[in-house]
Amino acid sequence: MPGFSFSDAWKPETTSRPKKNAWRPSSHYPLLSTREGSTFVTTAVDGYVADKDGNFEWTSPSEEVLAFINDILRNVRTFLLGRSMYETLAVWDTLPTDGPSAGMNDFAQIWRAAQKRVYSTSLSHVTTAHTTLERAFHSETIQKLVTESDNDLSIGGPHVAAEAIQAGIVDEYHQFIVPLLLGSGNYWLPKDVKSQLELVDVRKFANGLVHLQYHKI
Repeated sequence: MPGFSFSDAWKPETTSRPKKNAWRPSSHYPLLSTREGSTFVTTAVDGYVADKDGNFEWTSPSEEVLAFINDILRNVRTFLLGRSMYETLAVWDTLPTDGPSAGMNDFAQIWRAAQKRVYSTSLSHVTTAHTTLERAFHSETIQKLVTESDNDLSIGGPHVAAEAIQAGIVDEYHQFIVPLLLGSGNYWLPKDVKSQLELVDVRKFANGLVHLQYHKI
């Protein structure tokens, strides 16, 4: 059974070629990967994915982390996205794939090869290839997609991811922790969700970021 993960990112500062510190596919939107439902999120030490002003540029991954993320995404053949996340990621349909960052080039190819489903009641049309527009997110339909697909799916956008977690679709949690305290902001987990977890992997990267992987018992 394919799985899910969970990440966010920011728009590139240019529509022709991303600058050095422009958008990089970080891990703070919901992204379902592996063979089970899993969340894949970048947080501060205190669990926030963005500060009180909505800023999350501090989540930008290093090339080492980005390569790790791309390896998780490599089997993804379908992205399920909310409107904001779709509008953030849509630029990858037009960015060149021969830039100075091997990780960004790799992600661009992963993105373009995948199907996309966008969930929005207000978006009038989509602008990217291999994309369909849906007006409602039904967890039963997503669970069926996971069960029947031979490849992984990715859920992008905090609201869509929260619905997947609350529906019990997610079985694994991949948390990338940045050595930073925000004090307040947008917390990464939905409220009133209880589950017992087992720690199955810990990895430290050269930039100080730590990856924790939990499996739902």
